[in-house]
Amino acid sequence: MVKGTSALGPVSRALPEAAARAGTVAELGSVLSQQLGRVLPHDGYLLSGFDPVTGARCFLACENNYSSAARRRMDRANALGRTRRPVADLLHGPCPAVVLGAGAQDPGPETLRLHDIMAADDYGSELCIALSRRGVARGALVLLRERGSRPFSPEETVCAAELAQPLASAVTRYVTDKPLRPRQIHLPPAIVVINKNNEIAGATSAGRHALRGILPGVYPAADQELFSFIWHITYTVRRTGMPAITRAPTPLGWFSLQAHPLDGAMSGDVVVTLQPAPPAELLPALAQWYGITARERMVIEGALQGQAAKQIARRLDLSPHTVNDHFKAVYRKTGVTSREELIACL
Repeated sequence: MVKGTSALGPVSRALPEAAARAGTVAELGSVLSQQLGRVLPHDGYLLSGFDPVTGARCFLACENNYSSAARRRMDRANALGRTRRPVADLLHGPCPAVVLGAGAQDPGPETLRLHDIMAADDYGSELCIALSRRGVARGALVLLRERGSRPFSPEETVCAAELAQPLASAVTRYVTDKPLRPRQIHLPPAIVVINKNNEIAGATSAGRHALRGILPGVYPAADQELFSFIWHITYTVRRTGMPAITRAPTPLGWFSLQAHPLDGAMSGDVVVTLQPAPPAELLPALAQWYGITARERMVIEGALQGQAAKQIARRLDLSPHTVNDHFKAVYRKTGVTSREELIACL
């Protein structure tokens, strides 16, 4: 029996409650790590949140983890589909957890390559847990053990799989237990250009300022670390050749991160834009996070267009009373108190 298995129930219940109280992504990662340490001892972790619409990373918390260069190599391998059992496979497979490196059940060339990366940073075993809720990816948690420590065992993999749903609920509650609020700061769009060699070719001064402002406590000030947040979406564009977007919850409000491939003289380059998320981009992600129904979303869209409740009712073939009921449901889910406040938040 895995040490601490009897504590799975208390840990399962504690994870969402602890996450709801976390004020920042860094605090979220810390409290989840503390709770999991009771049943899954580890030396470090990486916690990623995913945009529930696009699946692109929308936040990252990490402690005692890989170097930025190693994380970048792993992001590239994952985005390009070169990782054994990547998160997308785990979400739709029989088990949402897998051990990589030492302790892996079926090591192959990709696993051995990952093990080389891990060993360079003095890590020996990695336990990856895919987090989904209602069939939608919400994030992934990687637990690390240092080189020379006992590898993660098959029993611990089963334990991690049982905790995948509570962890997904924890990530969701971190986002949704905080009422929507209007943005407290208005930053200009931040633009970063990545050349075909995956090097930072240039960035607006607002880019550095904005990243430091919306990602407090996640990365140090050095550019190598600061810009590491953009690599996952950059490699996603490299794989698909299509634009990619993620919407990120931050202490300063919701921001959108978009990546577009360039052509012509700059073919092969990718431009990444970070800016406050406009309503049309933000609403689809909020609907997934907060459990807003398709009809409630239509009512919100009408409000954003300046339509009165009677106009929305006629357009949707509903009674004004039903429209108001939908508004009340949205207020309850998002924590706002009025139509005006909801529009201001969006």
